[in-house]
Amino acid sequence: MAKEFGYCSSGCTRPQFEKQINNINSRYPYAIIIKEVYSSKVSDRTELNKLISQLERDDTLIINSLDKLGRDPEVVLSYYKTLAQRGVKLIFIQQPYMNTEVFTSSFEDMISRTTDADKEIIRESLYRLLLEQIKRILEQSWEELQQHRGKMRESYEQARREAKEDGHQTGKKYESRKSFMVKELIKKYNQNYEGTMNDVQTMEQIRNDMGTLSRNTYYKYKKELSVG
Repeated sequence: MAKEFGYCSSGCTRPQFEKQINNINSRYPYAIIIKEVYSSKVSDRTELNKLISQLERDDTLIINSLDKLGRDPEVVLSYYKTLAQRGVKLIFIQQPYMNTEVFTSSFEDMISRTTDADKEIIRESLYRLLLEQIKRILEQSWEELQQHRGKMRESYEQARREAKEDGHQTGKKYESRKSFMVKELIKKYNQNYEGTMNDVQTMEQIRNDMGTLSRNTYYKYKKELSVG
């Protein structure tokens, strides 16, 4: 009997998982969810590789977005090829035009008008086109992340300019960019301010947005917010 699996990957352990799981379950409520935590230092997708080895023909693998398979276009294409050739349906919620059924349909339509000798040539040509599309999607995903970080930097610079215009007190230090950005994210995500996350979840989300953040630094900035 064919099964449905949802694969979720993230650099943090909860907030991003919840978003992916909700997106998958809203469309595929019976999908078995597989979660994988990765980091910039550990790029191996152990859980994904284990899952792929267990998938059978006519099973379905649902992923929120293509970049959750990895950041390397060649690696993503390798996963895509493996699943397509094994008859596993691969579905991307945010990029449905990348689903394996779309690729298979295009391939079948093209080979219906050609000889067997040309089938492999056509298949590889389609995979080359697919690789270019994967590159564009991953580049766009990366650009969106950088834009998000850029907006945070702009907010910090704007705050500094406003502080200068209001008059800077002699001997008073400007707040660091990191301090400003972390505090803005605490206010955005934490349940004590505008968000719904507890402290552990907030720290994980900030690490996902910015990179490293120690527990002590997080509570230092949160304390400064409360007395500010």
